[in-house]
Amino acid sequence: MAPVSKKAKTEATEKELESLLFGNNADDMWDQTGHELEIKDEETKNESGEDEEEEEQDNEEAFFFDSGPVTFTLDVPTIGGQASDSEIDYEAEEENNDKTMSLESDSEDNDDSDDDESDEDYAAWEDEDDKNLKISLMASNLTKKLRNDADEDVVDGVEYTRRLRKQFNKIYPKPDWARLPSEIKAEERKRKATDSDDEDEDENADRDEDELDNETRLDLLKSTMGILDKRSANRTISPKKLDIMRLKNANRDAPKSKIPITCIAFHPNAQVLMTAGLDKTLRLFQIDGKINPKIQSIRFKDMPIYHAEFHPSGDQIVVCGRRPFFYIYDIQMGVVDKCPGIWGREERSLEKFSISPCGRYIAFLGTSGTIIIVSYVTKQWFCDLKMNGGSVQSVDWSSDGKYIFGFNNVGEVYQFNVQDKECVKRWNDDGCIGASVISVSPNEKYYATGSSTGVVNLYDRSVLDPNTTNPKPIKAIQNLTTRINNIVFSHDSQLMVISSQLKKDQLRIIHVPTATAYSNWPTDRTPLNDVIGVAFSPNSDYLAISSTSGRVLLYTLKHYALK
Repeated sequence: MAPVSKKAKTEATEKELESLLFGNNADDMWDQTGHELEIKDEETKNESGEDEEEEEQDNEEAFFFDSGPVTFTLDVPTIGGQASDSEIDYEAEEENNDKTMSLESDSEDNDDSDDDESDEDYAAWEDEDDKNLKISLMASNLTKKLRNDADEDVVDGVEYTRRLRKQFNKIYPKPDWARLPSEIKAEERKRKATDSDDEDEDENADRDEDELDNETRLDLLKSTMGILDKRSANRTISPKKLDIMRLKNANRDAPKSKIPITCIAFHPNAQVLMTAGLDKTLRLFQIDGKINPKIQSIRFKDMPIYHAEFHPSGDQIVVCGRRPFFYIYDIQMGVVDKCPGIWGREERSLEKFSISPCGRYIAFLGTSGTIIIVSYVTKQWFCDLKMNGGSVQSVDWSSDGKYIFGFNNVGEVYQFNVQDKECVKRWNDDGCIGASVISVSPNEKYYATGSSTGVVNLYDRSVLDPNTTNPKPIKAIQNLTTRINNIVFSHDSQLMVISSQLKKDQLRIIHVPTATAYSNWPTDRTPLNDVIGVAFSPNSDYLAISSTSGRVLLYTLKHYALK
């Protein structure tokens, strides 16, 4: 037989590959697939002339090749207890062995009722020799603590491993963030049952542990409820030390300027901060604590901005200055609408206002003790709420937007029902000299008033008693000495920030339940300057402070930060 040239052999191989790839010879494809080793063995025989039968037999046992479309399934019953293919027999034997081993391990685990591991968890691999090992628990002081009673000595390897694992879990328990709510509740029930001497109570606790309702079996991988809803729920902040850390300035991405920032506010639904000032520019920043990039900026050519607020929906911003008109900026559409004042009112300035939490009303501070209520939907006048005896200095709302509280310059506080357009309560601020600002906590448990002397009176809900006209505050906070400009509560009403603009570094954070100021912050090195505005983020994990220097300081409160 004439030898085949190397070139012809290469061309034949290329044609074979081409037919396999492009399907020109699909009928022979499955006949050729899976016989690569046989072809290689034949070539080796032709070249060497040696027949290695033992090596071929080893290869056939060591490898399995897919030789075409599968015409059987592993679930098909075998005939006479034997499978039609040795490969299937091998896998079936492995599965049977695994099931047998798992059943044996389950029976051993069920012998001890104190086993902490679930019956549904199987080990990936078990050493059969562990059953034959014999370990003495009395041989060392370290292993004596693994005994169930004083006379116990020798245990096998499986039991020794289980007790070591149980001891480790006692010393190093699973952290709270990695535990399911169902596990926490089960542990609480078990602890209560242990403390009780009643055996019936122990049985009920064990039964409750196994019959938890589906609502408590929350998985961290299936829901975010366990993280977001409970990250700081029912936790009280320490009144002695405030855990606070400074971050990069919130407006570091804006052009450097010494024009005062008169207004700052956080978006109600996102980590976005708004800044506005006398440079007639409103800016939005994405707050991350590191870069704080600027999202956009809007310039109002005919109005220096004195006050701006987000609508509770977060879709619009109301912008005002010392002008008889105001602007509404639609964030989604990027459109600015100009509202030409309030019909029927000749106000020269609309720089002071407040939007109700329900989003239905805007309250402008008018002249002669008048609070002007405007419908947010129609932008039309709704009603006037009149306060006697002086000019309106500050207003704030109840959490549902049903009531508005007004504070006039003679120290009188009025509570109005906006829908009924009537005053439902009136009282005098205790010892007030030159009223400046009023603030209502989000949970409506606390009411704070500030004066020109720097005194902040903190009241509880007893101030709303209809029979009380001169209530006494639970605490008169006297940490500042100049006119109070800001009183801001955190979202859970545990913290209150008070500040004054008339003197440098006049800012304190108050622990509301104890009505005490934190002594560890701010320090002498805190660069507050003349504080103009203060704002908490929606979850109070960020605190922003604006000043006359044009900077917006940003701090994080670790108590509220996501852990």
